[in-house]
Amino acid sequence: MKKIMFLMLLVFTITLGYAQKNVRQTASNFLRNGSMDKAVEAINQCIQDPSTATDPKTWFIRGNIYFEIANNKDTNVRKMDRNALQLAMDSYKKALDFDPAKEFLKKEYYEDIAKRVDWQWLTDFNIGAELYTKKQYKDAMISFENGAKVKSIIGMIDTVSILNAAQCASLAKESAKEKELFLELVKLNYKNLKVYSALAEIYKNERDSSNALKTIRMGQKIYPNNLELILDESNVYITFSEIDKALSTLKVAAEKDPTNYFVYNALGAMNQKIWEDTLKPLPGRKEAFINAETAYKKSLEINPNFNDANLNFGSLYFNIAAPIDLKAKSLNVDQVDEYKKLKDEANVYYSKALPYLKKSDELQPNDLNTLVSLRQIYYNLDDKENSKIILDKINQLRKK
Repeated sequence: MKKIMFLMLLVFTITLGYAQKNVRQTASNFLRNGSMDKAVEAINQCIQDPSTATDPKTWFIRGNIYFEIANNKDTNVRKMDRNALQLAMDSYKKALDFDPAKEFLKKEYYEDIAKRVDWQWLTDFNIGAELYTKKQYKDAMISFENGAKVKSIIGMIDTVSILNAAQCASLAKESAKEKELFLELVKLNYKNLKVYSALAEIYKNERDSSNALKTIRMGQKIYPNNLELILDESNVYITFSEIDKALSTLKVAAEKDPTNYFVYNALGAMNQKIWEDTLKPLPGRKEAFINAETAYKKSLEINPNFNDANLNFGSLYFNIAAPIDLKAKSLNVDQVDEYKKLKDEANVYYSKALPYLKKSDELQPNDLNTLVSLRQIYYNLDDKENSKIILDKINQLRKK
């Protein structure tokens, strides 16, 4: 009796298994005939039944059904499930996961899945490129990232799409996503200078100097003595006011590229910081002042229209003149000789600052801080005409 019961159970189980396989075939037929709603209903029944839920063929057919919905020309079909593409890709992944040996799929399904994945990847890539040209950077980022995820289904790593997504994230100001994508590329050991430079910049902006420098060191192992990474390193030191280390790396950068006016301007700025630090010993400050002059001059020899160097060079002299001028104005009225001596000294530095601040005003007109400094210089040099012109500009800007 027990034996008969066992046989009856076995027959019943086999019958159910065949029944579900018939339902799966029905789903495939509905797909072929374009009856997508019925195909979905039938295949979702199969994934819930233990006899077919772990069969790779079930998930392959389900992937095909949702892939067809996602890419159907009929908008009404596409509206059936706006998440159809994701469901298709998830189904294909399950089809591969449920075949540990992969041999069965390689013979019957793998190539078909790979073709559909490649088609979808190319679609995502082209959409991403088009959105990028339209400056729709966040949407472009999503498309490139989707393309990379699609490729991963068939075990392929698409570092180009991940890099594109990261760069779009940067342009879209999606800093968290940008960091996530660049970190993914580092984990994949992707050899591209931009990855290490950009990730170091992210850490620097997060005020994380340790990880910024760690990332730069990783990049320098792959690209030893690379100028861009040397400059990235110096920028980290500059940001965190490690002036001696910044000067050291900037000197290396200047030796590697003696035509880089950015580097000389940065050298000037670092030396200017030392000069203006009154807590430092005077001999070292005087040396730094001379070094700052030399660096700014070199920067402007290479590029006379570099505004930062003009502005910085002008500020170097202006910042000497202004305190001397203020000291002169604080004297008593009977201290005529000392007043004249101080005013003459201040005017020497005002005169030195003038051409650089004038040039800065030409290069970047209507900068209020520059105009205020220029007005002070003209006023102290007794240039009433230019003093009035600048004052009128200041007043107009303040009205806006």
